[in-house]
Amino acid sequence: MPVPFWAGHYIGLPFMDHGRDRSGLDCWGLVRLVMAEQFCLALPSYLHEYQRTTQVDKISALIERESPKWKAIPLGKELCGDVAVLRVRGRPMHVGMVLGDQQMLHIELGINSALERYVGARWAERLAGFYRYKISPDKADDSIGYHEHD
Repeated sequence: MPVPFWAGHYIGLPFMDHGRDRSGLDCWGLVRLVMAEQFCLALPSYLHEYQRTTQVDKISALIERESPKWKAIPLGKELCGDVAVLRVRGRPMHVGMVLGDQQMLHIELGINSALERYVGARWAERLAGFYRYKISPDKADDSIGYHEHD
C-alpha cells in the first residue's frame, strides 16, 4: 500500500510539548490532527492527562488504559490510518500514524514531523503494536476501513 498523497501536508510540522494544532504538535496531537482532517474522526485531546511528553509513567498508563477502546492489529495487517504504538525507555509512550509501505508519520522532541519506517533499525524492536479506531468500543469488529480512504 503506497503512502497517500495527503501525507505531504503533514511533513515538517513543528514539535511542541502538549501541542494540538499546526503551530506545534506532540505525537498524539499529530495523530489527532490527521484523524480529524483525513478521516473525520474527533479523538480526545488528553490535555489533562499529562503536561510533558517525557512523563513516562503518565503517558504509558494512559496508553494502556485507552488501548482496549481500539482494535489491536497484527503486524502485516496494518492499514493507513492505524496507530503504531512504540516503546520508549521500555514503556509504550510514543505513537505514529501508519501511512503505507511500512512507514509512519510521527513527531518527537527535537524532530519536526516526518516519515519513518517502523520496521527500520530505530523502531522495529520498540514496536508495541498497531491499533485501529473502533466506532463502538464494545464491538471489536466494528472498525473504520481506513484503506478505502486514500
